[in-house]
Amino acid sequence: RVKKSFLYKRIKKRGDILFSFFVTYCILKSSRKNPERSFAMKTKKKDLLDKYIPLWAIPPLMTIVAVNCLIYWGGSALTAGKYHYDFTMAVDRAVPLLPVFVWFYILAFPFWAAGYVLAAKGGRDMFYRFVATDLTIHFICFICFILIPTTNVRPEIAGNTISEKLLLLVYSMDGGSSPANLFPSIHCYVSWMCWKGVAGSKKIPRWYQAFSLVFAILIIISTQVLKQHYLVDAVAAIVLVEVFWRFYQKGQRHKWVSWIFDHEQKQK
Repeated sequence: RVKKSFLYKRIKKRGDILFSFFVTYCILKSSRKNPERSFAMKTKKKDLLDKYIPLWAIPPLMTIVAVNCLIYWGGSALTAGKYHYDFTMAVDRAVPLLPVFVWFYILAFPFWAAGYVLAAKGGRDMFYRFVATDLTIHFICFICFILIPTTNVRPEIAGNTISEKLLLLVYSMDGGSSPANLFPSIHCYVSWMCWKGVAGSKKIPRWYQAFSLVFAILIIISTQVLKQHYLVDAVAAIVLVEVFWRFYQKGQRHKWVSWIFDHEQKQK
């Protein structure tokens, strides 16, 4: 009985292994027989991705995200221990604290993602002008963060409501009691860029263009009523966007972005 049981287990084990090899063989054989089907599936996935995010727009978008992280965290690291200026004015002290606006402040992140992706719908040339504007302002922000380190005094919050608790969490994740990188406001300039990127585009519905403007304004207001930024930070951000947006809309001033990301143009 022991021998029979042992032989049975060995045969069963070998049978399972042979069956696994057989299934693998059938899969490989079918893939070789249908290379067109495999190619069609890959093409379908590529077309689906390209429908929402043009493939040529992915490298610039990833670059913007990387640059933003490097500048924000790098600016904080390089100015740690240095004297930070406080640009608080009387008008800023008169602005009330409204914790409920924290929801607009947080929803800015998916709004940015959608806005920057939709900006690519305008075509390569317009999108490269958009990217040139963004990267230029990012560089200016970095210079300001290093040369003019800024901070503010955050208010005391009881934390009784959900909005207040969420605002306390935002404070803790964004410098705690010693915030930095305030002037110019990245939150404000990126939000304004989201509207500029879709404004007047024939490929973006008018309702979304209007929504983008309203939501960008609400985000900018949130930076004020949450005491994350002050008036001068927001004004500087919007002025930078308007100035460099107009600068890169003229001529071929954005060609350096095309040269970096457009491989077809490099080959020419």
